[in-house]
Amino acid sequence: MDINLVSHAKDYIDDLARGINPLTKEDVNEQDVINNVKISRCLFYVSDVLGEVIKNGVAPAKKIKKVDFSLEALDLDKIKITDEPISVSVIVKNINEIIPENMKPLKTTAVTSWLVDINMLSVVQVNGKNHKRPTKNAEEIGVFQQERQGQYGTYISVMYRKEAQKFIVDNLSAIIDGGYNISKRA
Repeated sequence: MDINLVSHAKDYIDDLARGINPLTKEDVNEQDVINNVKISRCLFYVSDVLGEVIKNGVAPAKKIKKVDFSLEALDLDKIKITDEPISVSVIVKNINEIIPENMKPLKTTAVTSWLVDINMLSVVQVNGKNHKRPTKNAEEIGVFQQERQGQYGTYISVMYRKEAQKFIVDNLSAIIDGGYNISKRA
């Protein structure tokens, strides 16, 4: 950001807010829209914001182009595996805690879609909505369902014991190599 250009823009805004043509330095016609009280207040506000930008030298943060999720940049031993059963979203959160700032995160749907495809989760209809439930294979590695109470009533949560958490971490390459984490855009 060019602070000199911001300063120049602030000078123009200041003149307009005071009812002065910034190019000629003459008063504008009393009937001109910039003499409207609401417009003038808005211009003074914008001037104050530009003043803060100039004072702090703060430019809007540039969006960093993120690279696709990749296992090569990760130390998988740093992924938190808990003794307590946790949901798949917490497992994914624990994985995403160790990724570099410039990397796209792992998506929960990538993990659950992969688990469905390898017959660890099944998709069932409940009240017209799709829900995932553990299969017999999943139960053998520590995936189970648990009834919970939420703000909207009782619901079923799929939980993952320590062994199931390790299974997911140990198979991250299958999830990534299988293309499960890629955004599908139409």
